[in-house]
Amino acid sequence: MEENDFAEDLKIDLESLEVETALQPELYFKWARIVREAREEWDTAKLNLDVVESKLSQMIREKPSAFGVTKITEGSIKEAVKVHPNYEEAFKKCSKARGEHDLLLDAKESLRQRSKKLSDLVELHLGEYFAGSSSPHTPEEYREKVKEKRGAQTNEKMVKRTRKIIRRKS
Repeated sequence: MEENDFAEDLKIDLESLEVETALQPELYFKWARIVREAREEWDTAKLNLDVVESKLSQMIREKPSAFGVTKITEGSIKEAVKVHPNYEEAFKKCSKARGEHDLLLDAKESLRQRSKKLSDLVELHLGEYFAGSSSPHTPEEYREKVKEKRGAQTNEKMVKRTRKIIRRKS
């Protein structure tokens, strides 16, 4: 995408919960649109796979010997189609498009979780959680505690894969 990548969009500025809350719908819509575009790419790849399969099937029926088919049966035609390089290439593209779509669906779900987290943080703020004396009560302390717990377990793999997808889309 443009200037913001997924990792940046997931971050929450604890000092500006009102801004984060106000921007959440736009953020969600942005990623919903990216998911929709990925779905369109997957649908196009699936349609292309179906077309390649149909054309190959027709060509095999017309000249079975050119494809190494000795007896024309539905099974032998399907087998010949699936081992043809054109089919394999179309299948790989379809599979890749589906994988990207599924990954972006996960990203969209993360934004739903972000929305819930924003609600929880606003409730904590209203309950004066950050105003008390026990730790963590400043946004900075809270942020550090979250980072500590998260550590290396952060969704780095998902973030990296999503960045690759975003770069391809820009």
